[in-house]
Amino acid sequence: MLPAERGRDLHYAASRTRLESLRTGFSAGIKADVYSTFFDDFVSNGEFGLALEVLCDFFLEPDVRPVSDLELHEIAALHALMEVQDQCFLRLRKKRQDFESAHDHQ
Repeated sequence: MLPAERGRDLHYAASRTRLESLRTGFSAGIKADVYSTFFDDFVSNGEFGLALEVLCDFFLEPDVRPVSDLELHEIAALHALMEVQDQCFLRLRKKRQDFESAHDHQ
């Protein structure tokens, strides 16, 4: 195996493992089954960018809890690893901050 192929395989494996570790986030929410089905299909087909987008979209749903610190860190790491440049991370962080602010004022 050529070094470039080995590097690509390691990158692929790391992306897949990190994405799959976030799958447990689909355990709650009205649309969890729909989102998790899309997520699983994209992961099994190696469409990791789309799987990450589905994950982010799910966590941005109004009836879904905000991401935890660990989940937010992993999502940021995946964006960097896969070189995805979108506003997902910022929107997830804002949702979390808004949630925390609302609870601080109660």
